[in-house]
Amino acid sequence: MKKNLTFKRVTEVLTEKITSSVKLNRYFHLPSWDYQKEIVLKSILPDDIVLDIGSGNNPINRANILADFSPDDNFHRSGKLKEDRPVIVCSVERIPIKQKTIDFVLCSHVLEHVNNPSIACGELQRIARKGYIETPAYGKDILIGTGYMHKWQVVSFEGTMNFFEYSKREQQANWNASPVMKLWMRKRFHPWQKYFWERQDLFNAWILWEDRFEFSEHRRKNSEVKKLSEWKRIPDSLLPNVTFSLTENEIKLLEKILTTPDGKYSMLFSGENFIHEASNIVYPVRGKRVYVEMGI
Repeated sequence: MKKNLTFKRVTEVLTEKITSSVKLNRYFHLPSWDYQKEIVLKSILPDDIVLDIGSGNNPINRANILADFSPDDNFHRSGKLKEDRPVIVCSVERIPIKQKTIDFVLCSHVLEHVNNPSIACGELQRIARKGYIETPAYGKDILIGTGYMHKWQVVSFEGTMNFFEYSKREQQANWNASPVMKLWMRKRFHPWQKYFWERQDLFNAWILWEDRFEFSEHRRKNSEVKKLSEWKRIPDSLLPNVTFSLTENEIKLLEKILTTPDGKYSMLFSGENFIHEASNIVYPVRGKRVYVEMGI
């Protein structure tokens, strides 16, 4: 090393060498689709209509249509909602889509949140011919501390999705207090990150289904069952001021599949809305979002 090299520069050189030798965590920002595609793609044909429910900021590339109940809430996602294709703003417990008009539905990390998983499972089977469901497993929720966000522990057993309601104690699992979550999120590599990523089949519950699948719902004693509320149109005051941007082909696709909340009638496009005049039902469109109902 040259004698005229200053102390500051020596420090910079050493820091660069140390930094370049540090192995970084490349797993944390990998989307679930990186491992899901190995399971899912074999069940999707080139012309299939694919719906991604709970698409968030990382929808699958293959999806023609997206759906999300809380499009502007970033609490459960790491970024803004991606909306480069039609997004139906609706609940998985009441999907405004005609029976068996979706060839493949992906519902990943959604059902652990819902009030009535049995209703949601019924809806998925009603609208789609095939699909894939994934939720966190119990061990994952407790280890990394995501239990406080979820209502259900889910076990996939012999083709049946079993939903067990979390106790208050189980829901105290919080990622702020989890040393395992801190290891998973840190920028520098730790062996836990690789171990965790390569065992997603153990840390998640999932099922790949065709035509139908079995499910069961197990509630705690004296558990409050929240019934599905009557559908109400979203007030215009809650809708964003965004320019309409659906293409002609996207409109045709949505007219093919959209239905009234009770599933009885088709919705037709008119004046930047999807409507059913006889029952005075309107789904306003903002940008590429079709607003049916929204978690507020």
